[in-house]
Amino acid sequence: MVKEGFKERVQELMNKPERIRNIGIISHIHHGKTTLTDNLTAGAGLMSAELVGERMITWIDEQERERLMTIYGATVTMVHEYEGEKYLINLLDTPGHVDFGADVTQAMRAVDGAIVVVCAIEGIMPQTETVLKQALAERVKPVLFINKVDRAIKELKLSPQQLQERLAKIVVEVNKFIAKHVEDKYKDKWLVRVEDGSV
Repeated sequence: MVKEGFKERVQELMNKPERIRNIGIISHIHHGKTTLTDNLTAGAGLMSAELVGERMITWIDEQERERLMTIYGATVTMVHEYEGEKYLINLLDTPGHVDFGADVTQAMRAVDGAIVVVCAIEGIMPQTETVLKQALAERVKPVLFINKVDRAIKELKLSPQQLQERLAKIVVEVNKFIAKHVEDKYKDKWLVRVEDGSV
């Protein structure tokens, strides 16, 4: 279900480097990177919304489907509009398992920014810290995406106040980690904030 004219829009934007963004998605294993990639792909009209979470568009190897995890980094190219301007987004879905950390480092060397996906139930995990540290070491600015909020509500039966506190705690923990590991010149600029859309 590719939107009509997709190829032409991509070709047009390829000639406008200022409109191209390379973005990596990083997280601990099973926090939802690939499902988020599917959602963004569906939002760009490149797959049916009904297939989100089932298709796993970046799983290119049978092993990934068997093991239910990303093993190989893969890229999806899409066009999204922001404030009336179209952008060509090259989205790199990276592995979340510790055994494939080299793929994350390689991806971070090719991107302009990183979406750090954190599960609302589990919070920041060891591999979250590892991949975020890799991004910061490569001078890649992160934004935070807190995933599985619906599960936190249903499974943990949190009140609105408890949920807000849990999400705020994740933001604080991510910012503490960023402040500890980022170069001094980026400390204030790279903290994630709801107010500026980086959460």
